[in-house]
Amino acid sequence: MRKKKNTEVEVTEVTETAVVELSEPQKMQDFLQNLLSKMGLSCQVEVNEVGDAVALNIVGDDASGAIGYRGETLDALQYLCSLILNGGHSEFKRVNLDAEGYRAKREKALQKLAHNLELKVKRTGREHKLEPMNPYERRVIHTALQNSQHVTTQSEGQGSARHIVITPIQQNNILNSPNAPRKTLNFVYRSDKKRRR
Repeated sequence: MRKKKNTEVEVTEVTETAVVELSEPQKMQDFLQNLLSKMGLSCQVEVNEVGDAVALNIVGDDASGAIGYRGETLDALQYLCSLILNGGHSEFKRVNLDAEGYRAKREKALQKLAHNLELKVKRTGREHKLEPMNPYERRVIHTALQNSQHVTTQSEGQGSARHIVITPIQQNNILNSPNAPRKTLNFVYRSDKKRRR
């Protein structure tokens, strides 16, 4: 007669872990938060989705470290976030990344620069070339001077060397143009009493 073998079976309970699918703005927020911490910056990322645009704001003690020289670091981070948000989708959403209100301050400074250069070009009658700028900053300058009666603006150059040239508008009336040469007119008034001899 055969003996029955006792076999021991270990039973473990398998639980299903819910896979939470993150939305694109949340993925972008997590990516940016992780990247900032790897840069050694202790700050938080706030996300606000309005229509077809996603606004990200970096807040905290080290937020200024994410700006870089003239906003170059901020622009690079914005570009990476845009790739994450729009990667593999036909529907395009714009990404606006800001830190400590830098974008608004920079826009105000560029508008002031545009109006100062308008006065300079009007006074001298010579065109003025600005340093290379990104598309957003060039747009601010163009918009600030689009209704000017004294100057016109146009972008020149390629890629990272693209810059704005502010050119004076030539006036039809040469005597009233801002760059008209100054002439002194000598009038001789004569009367019957005083005549040249």
